[in-house]
Amino acid sequence: MNIADAVNGKTKVFGIIGNPVEHSFSPVLQNTVARAMGENVVYVPFKVESGEVKTAIEGAFKLGICGFNVTVPHKKEVMESLVAIDDLALKIGAVNTLKYTKNGYKGYNTDILGLGKCFDIEGITIEGKTVVILGAGGAANSAAVLAAERMAGNIIIVNRTKANAEALKAQTARYYKGNISVISFDELMSIEKPEIVIQTTSVGMGEGTWKSPVENTAFFEKVQAVVDIVYTPWQTKLLSDAKENGCVAINGFDMLIYQGIASYEIWHDIKIDDEMSKALRNQLANYYIDNRTKR
Repeated sequence: MNIADAVNGKTKVFGIIGNPVEHSFSPVLQNTVARAMGENVVYVPFKVESGEVKTAIEGAFKLGICGFNVTVPHKKEVMESLVAIDDLALKIGAVNTLKYTKNGYKGYNTDILGLGKCFDIEGITIEGKTVVILGAGGAANSAAVLAAERMAGNIIIVNRTKANAEALKAQTARYYKGNISVISFDELMSIEKPEIVIQTTSVGMGEGTWKSPVENTAFFEKVQAVVDIVYTPWQTKLLSDAKENGCVAINGFDMLIYQGIASYEIWHDIKIDDEMSKALRNQLANYYIDNRTKR
């Protein structure tokens, strides 16, 4: 490809801010989507130190950078520098997508949109069902809001630290009038009908790939679908156990891709259909497996 076909005077600039950003998959994701959609766009990483987010955002706006993804540790700090924040992002309490407007950047959270898309692609509904959320950290906030927005019948938060789970329960109860309960991992088998499971902890990553937050695999006998936000390794023990028990098993890579596509849709005011979304997901999955999992 001629460089003039990729970057020229009319190229729109997007990027990701965080620290670190060197290993982010987002540049591959977003540049792939842009090429598929035929847009004159380039997407690059920007390392921003904590405490410097406001200065970075102000400078980016003056430079006319069209939008950003935001990753750790800036998803909360960046909210102070925005002129508007989407309702879902306010409920979650974190922003991961910024869109340029004439007055400043507006913030969104597409983690919840990516998670929701995982269920939509598989044809799985949440309404009226019991949703079990494993963990009570940042990713659990998105899972709880999704369950509430899609009118889950019950939300059960499972966590080792009860205080964190109770805090998530209290936050969720502000906009969800259904039943929310908090239990420990030792009490998992007491759940009568755990239909949807969303795993938001780091268990199964790094040196603990043989570990699962669910020790008794009989738990999965009543489960319809499991989403694990972890995607390295490609199939965690949790997902392997879920598959063996007949569950729909979705790894975190799908959520990563679909939240990225949702960001792209917001920036460009377009809608990418499910067929194209799945094709992009498969293309990026092949690239990821070939290049990232060899490290």
